[in-house]
Amino acid sequence: MSKFDVSPFLAYGTEHHALEAIMRLQAVKRWHMIETTRTQTLAEHSTNVALLASWIAFTAPLNSFTSPYAVAVMALLHDMPEAFTGDVPSHSKRHLTGIDRLEEGVMPADFTLMRPPPTANDKMLLKMCDIADGIRFIRVHGVDATGVHAQEGLEAQLRERAYHAENGLKWDDTLRGHVTKKIMFYAYEGN
Repeated sequence: MSKFDVSPFLAYGTEHHALEAIMRLQAVKRWHMIETTRTQTLAEHSTNVALLASWIAFTAPLNSFTSPYAVAVMALLHDMPEAFTGDVPSHSKRHLTGIDRLEEGVMPADFTLMRPPPTANDKMLLKMCDIADGIRFIRVHGVDATGVHAQEGLEAQLRERAYHAENGLKWDDTLRGHVTKKIMFYAYEGN
């Protein structure tokens, strides 16, 4: 398989590529396959995930995560490639060969350089916050059975990450309790 050609995205140089990505985050819509009462953009979603993840990292037991600031940057950039690919649902990504290479290819180089290297704990936290934001949005704004099905799928993913080891990563009960309490309140508003 040949390398994905990113030259059309770089027509104005790397500086303009990064600026274009920032501007596109405001326009790319999530949940395009599910009827919702309002639109959520990648910018809104990325900000929600960044604030939630950085706050959890800030209030977590010492040295649980890289730093709240590094986690915020990682979260702000976690869906940046979708500014160029559009929102690709996770259930579709699992079946697309080369999607990781495509996403790395369209990621503006400056953002790749400024993205801190995540620890295993950082990755787990970011994914859980990503899923929690999806649950919250669909729970509040989903319209029909498709929304209910999407919410149930996200809830299963969150349970799997919260209570089972992923790639050999196991959080102690204190850290797991800290993270899941805050994430569950966010996703369900205390319900």
